[in-house]
Amino acid sequence: MKKIVGYIIAVLIIAGMLLLLFSNKRKMQRQNADAEQADQTELVGTFITEEENYRLEFSANGMTQAVHELNYVSDIAGRVNRVYVDKGKRVGKGTPLLMIDTELYEADYKAAKAAYEALKKDEERLARSFAAGGVSNQQMDNIRTQLVAAESRMTASRWKYENSVIKSPMAGIINNRFVEPGSLLAPNVPLFEIVDDSALKLICNVPESRIRLISRGMRVKITDNQVQGSEFTGKINNIGVKTDRGLNYPVEIVLDPNDNLHIGMYLKVYFSGIAERTGILVPRKCIVGSAKAANLFVVMDGKAQRREVKLGEMIGDRIEVLSGISAGEQVIESGLMNVGDGAAVRVINK
Repeated sequence: MKKIVGYIIAVLIIAGMLLLLFSNKRKMQRQNADAEQADQTELVGTFITEEENYRLEFSANGMTQAVHELNYVSDIAGRVNRVYVDKGKRVGKGTPLLMIDTELYEADYKAAKAAYEALKKDEERLARSFAAGGVSNQQMDNIRTQLVAAESRMTASRWKYENSVIKSPMAGIINNRFVEPGSLLAPNVPLFEIVDDSALKLICNVPESRIRLISRGMRVKITDNQVQGSEFTGKINNIGVKTDRGLNYPVEIVLDPNDNLHIGMYLKVYFSGIAERTGILVPRKCIVGSAKAANLFVVMDGKAQRREVKLGEMIGDRIEVLSGISAGEQVIESGLMNVGDGAAVRVINK
């Protein structure tokens, strides 16, 4: 009897052990399945879209230039006797720049003046004879024609003689000098490059899609990417009427005076506060693909759903979404690296 009871107890112990092992195995299988499912679920950060009011803004880069600069060329020919200025010299309007040898011009002017005065006396004598009937109309016409030609020649000769000292036509700095004493000048030969640095402008290119958002006279903010915290201001002075090959219009901005502005600086122009709109904005990092084939992902029932969207203007670090999503949808902002259409996701927003 004792043996039978011992066998029964042994069987019960073995059955309990088998039941415990089977239960543990089922538990481990469930845990492994849960872990495998967790491994296949991507962790993402999201935000809820909403309609909001905003103003359009965009930026463009450009380089500063002088508003007034001139490559001054020679009007007359001659040998240079003296040069009064050098590179870096600041000059005013009318400042002497160089002097040409005047000997030949002086001689030519004296000859032209003498010829004119002689003809003038001849014309006066013929006029008295004409009044007395001793000279024909044709003779009077001829002498008067000669007198006009002689006066013109004398005027041109006097201008060359009196302008043998070439003067600056504008105020500014001599940026380059192309002549030396002894140089032989000819008309239209460059003499000096004169730059007026008292007023600066900036030329930048604005795409065709944005040119209608700006207008002449609009105030703009300008910054220097090389100097943090620097800020300048200016006003749109002119908008080109013809695009370049990249369909960009040249825009000229006259800069407000500032001692920290110099010619040749590479600056960024901000066109802001242009027009107020109401719509949906999303961070740029939400967008997948290109500007012309843009997509983003929204969370629907625990899965990522790809949406094709149409983009508008950049507003700071966000971008305007014109179509493809609605207000109140949950858009994936972070964790996009391994997210695909239909992928299981778990939101872990802070």
